[in-house]
Amino acid sequence: MLGDFRLEDWAAFIFFIAAWIGYGRFADTLPARGVIPSGPPRNLNAAMHRIRRQWMRRMVSRHDRIVDVVLTGHTVNSIAFFASTSMIVIAALVGMLSASQNAFRVLESVGFAAQTSQFAFQMKIIGLIALFATGFYKFTWALRQYNFLCALIGAAPTAQSHPASDLVDRFADHASRMLSLALTSFNGGIRAFYFAVAWLAWFIHPFAFMAVTAFMTGLLYWRQTRSDSKVAINAYLEMLERGE
Repeated sequence: MLGDFRLEDWAAFIFFIAAWIGYGRFADTLPARGVIPSGPPRNLNAAMHRIRRQWMRRMVSRHDRIVDVVLTGHTVNSIAFFASTSMIVIAALVGMLSASQNAFRVLESVGFAAQTSQFAFQMKIIGLIALFATGFYKFTWALRQYNFLCALIGAAPTAQSHPASDLVDRFADHASRMLSLALTSFNGGIRAFYFAVAWLAWFIHPFAFMAVTAFMTGLLYWRQTRSDSKVAINAYLEMLERGE
């Protein structure tokens, strides 16, 4: 059965896995515990981790933390939306798998699509289901981590107690790390949606699969390193860490 996949199919699949793992390691790696990063951040996620640390430090000094609660709740709603969307897509793909014979005939009628077997077609659908299932897992784990963050915020030192500077710093380190871990899971779920678009190209041709995978990886890399958002965040982070 696996012989239904040609050499270029295996090459495209290996390229996809390498791009998924390689970009994930680049984008999701956080500083080691207890290490306060300095110098220019290597990507947007690293810069945002340092911004979150400043956020948690300033939250301690606020008497009213309604703004922090609203910001946290807004992100939780976004994560819940994507988690439910993932389940809808998975259900649709399972339905497509049950009617794969008809879908396969439609694909065969597309003149520019590479010829493949029905078994290979079904395996590609299963792979797409696995991608969205991965996204669903990451979204739900992000929600759980946000619950942990809420507990940390609830236990944060109050401004009225005039906490020592080292206590504020330790709290900011732990809370910002939990927030970054939650958003790293969220970003991983969003990334599954991007790479699912690349996976769809495999139904057309393995070389199209490789090309769209490279495009998606390049787009995500550019956003992390060269986008206007990265420039703006870096500029403000520099101001914050200089104490301006």
